[in-house]
Amino acid sequence: MTKSPSQRRHGLRMLAITIACGGLLCCVTNLDATETVKPPAPPPATPPLDTEAATVVCVNCDQKFEFPGHEEVNASLVGNKYVRELRQAMYLQDTYHQFESRAHFDNCAFGEATQYIQELLTEAGTYVANAEKAKAAARQSDAETYTQKAFFAIGQALHAVQDFFAHSNYVELMNGKVTKASEIPVLHPWLPRDIERIAELRKQGLISGYVFWGFPQTCPKSVPSHANLAKDSETTKSGKVKLPHLENLTQYKVALFLAKEASKDLVVYAFERWPMLAHMNGQYVAFEIFQERRGL
Repeated sequence: MTKSPSQRRHGLRMLAITIACGGLLCCVTNLDATETVKPPAPPPATPPLDTEAATVVCVNCDQKFEFPGHEEVNASLVGNKYVRELRQAMYLQDTYHQFESRAHFDNCAFGEATQYIQELLTEAGTYVANAEKAKAAARQSDAETYTQKAFFAIGQALHAVQDFFAHSNYVELMNGKVTKASEIPVLHPWLPRDIERIAELRKQGLISGYVFWGFPQTCPKSVPSHANLAKDSETTKSGKVKLPHLENLTQYKVALFLAKEASKDLVVYAFERWPMLAHMNGQYVAFEIFQERRGL
C-alpha cells in the first residue's frame, strides 16, 4: 500500500529516533517495568460519532447539549464533514504525532506545546482566509476544502489542550486550594495570559509525565512517568485517586471537567474569531474528551 507523505515523514522520524536511541531504550530514566516497550500504534479508524460519548458545543446558543440525545442535532452532526474532520484530527494526533512531546504536553514541554497550539490556530486562520476568498469567487468546492482543513487544525489544537489537563499535575497543584472542583481556574493554553500563567506555575512545580519515546525531554529525572501521572481515564494510577474534600471526585473527573470546559471555550473562541466556520458548519460541533490511544 502506498504511504501518504505524512506517513512517510512519520516513518522517517521513527527510524531517526530508533537510530539515535538504540532501539528507543537509551533515554530511559523514570520507567516503570511496563514502560520499556513502545506501545502499539493506535487503530487507524475514527469511531462513528453516534457510538461515542461526545460533547456537543453550540456556539452563541442558549441551549446546552450532551451527546447522545436531541436527535435532530445528532443527525446533522453524525454526517457533518467538518465535525468529522475535527474529530479525525484529534484521533490522528496519537498516531502521526505520537513521538512529539509538544502535541501532548508530555515531558514537561509546556513552552513547546503552547507554541504548537498557537501555530495550529494560525494555520487554521490561513485556511479560513483562503476559504473566504474561494467563497467570494464562487468556488464552493474550494471553500469547503479549506474549511475542512481549518477544522482539522483546530482538532489538533483541541487534542493538545485536553492533554494539558490529562498529562500534567495541574489538578494536583490546584485541588488543595479550592473547596469545589468548579473553583479551579480553567486555563486556556492558546491565550497569552494563560500561557504566562502556565510559565508561572512551572516555577511552582507544574510538570507533566515522562514519556521515554517522546521528544524533546525537558523534565527533571525525578518526575513521575506518564503512566503514573496521566488522568486520561479513571483506571490510571493518578486518575483513580479520590479527593474527599471535592465531593469525593476522582482526579480523572476533575481533569475531565477542566478539559471539557477548555475545549468548549476553544471552539467558541475559534467560531467568534472566524465567523466563516459557523457559516459553513452551523453552530453545533461535537467531539470527544480524553481519547488516549497510545496504549498507556
